Amino acid sequence: MPSSQAAQVVWSQNLATLIANKLVNNYGLSDSQIASFEQANSVLQAAYLASVEPTTRGRITNERKKLALKAMREQARNIVYTVRGNAALTSDQLLQLGISVPKTTRTPSPVPATSPVIKVLKTEGRLVTIELSQTKSRRGKPAKVAGATIFTFVGPVAPQGADGWKFVENTTRTTVELPFPPSSTGDTIWITAFWSNSRDESGPAALPVSTNLPAGGVLPKETGETIRLAA
Repeated sequence: MPSSQAAQVVWSQNLATLIANKLVNNYGLSDSQIASFEQANSVLQAAYLASVEPTTRGRITNERKKLALKAMREQARNIVYTVRGNAALTSDQLLQLGISVPKTTRTPSPVPATSPVIKVLKTEGRLVTIELSQTKSRRGKPAKVAGATIFTFVGPVAPQGADGWKFVENTTRTTVELPFPPSSTGDTIWITAFWSNSRDESGPAALPVSTNLPAGGVLPKETGETIRLAA
């Protein structure tokens, strides 16, 4: 049903006109259903006209119009439920009545066309927190994007191709914590990611971003003991 009151009044009249002649349009409605809706529509048409006519419009006629719209919608739900359940009717017949046709198939999610923008929010020792966003000024995931896949690399220069990158995780979140293993020396780490849709189809990879991490964590000794390095 349309959202505006004026359009609902037109919608109601169209429906009442079409269902009135059962010899021409047999929608599977009972006589009582047709009569009830015709009555509700008749009251609505009169109430709406009174509410917009300059000589009669006012608070009282406006309230009568609202009540008439409510009553019409209640009767319309009964009509729509019955008509949609009639398997003999075509989609064109439903549309002619002003009744939307439910989709029987889902619209497939497109392959993401853009790459995420990666921002390092903070580092705490060997723990890095990043944010994935649509652009530098627009946060969150793009429409139809289900999640992201994140990769990292430890080294002075990011790999130019796919080789060398380490898979970290698939995530539906846009703020992600990435723990890095212990190291006896400080490291330069690189992060990239790509968006994916509900069918796990991936878009282009993001421009890698880097940050420097201090030495730290727990490393094994040759004796089997462990030694903790200060971050």
